[in-house]
Amino acid sequence: MLHGRHVKIVGKGAPELLRSTQVMEQMLQAMVGRLGMRMLGEPHLYEVDEQLAKMNVEPFEDEGGTTGVVVLSTSHCAVHTWPLRAHFVMDVYSCRDYDPTAVQAVLEEHFGAHSMRVTDLSHSLAPAEELEPAGGDVASRPRVEA
Repeated sequence: MLHGRHVKIVGKGAPELLRSTQVMEQMLQAMVGRLGMRMLGEPHLYEVDEQLAKMNVEPFEDEGGTTGVVVLSTSHCAVHTWPLRAHFVMDVYSCRDYDPTAVQAVLEEHFGAHSMRVTDLSHSLAPAEELEPAGGDVASRPRVEA
């Protein structure tokens, strides 16, 4: 593990659980405990009113749901839910390694999560010098525009 682990989990869950800020707070606290991490403060929770008129409107508009984030001594956990779609997205980053299956287990327990897709973005955390071509040939490095 170069600079920690970063996973995103997209899945489905029970709408009544996904719309509850109380359940979300319990889930975030359980997540931090299960991963053996430390919160730097209480979770921040936000509730957006559901608006049926926005359901399935394109381009996508906010249909309501809950958002929660907790800042960790090693980074963060953040989650967004859309109860009308029975859908959530979870983001967990830590400069320490952790087991992504523990994240899935907590989501199953608190959100009734299923049909989850886990994307591990940890490879993107490699230091720039480890991504340079052999020999450090500057001419062959990808050009990054600001």
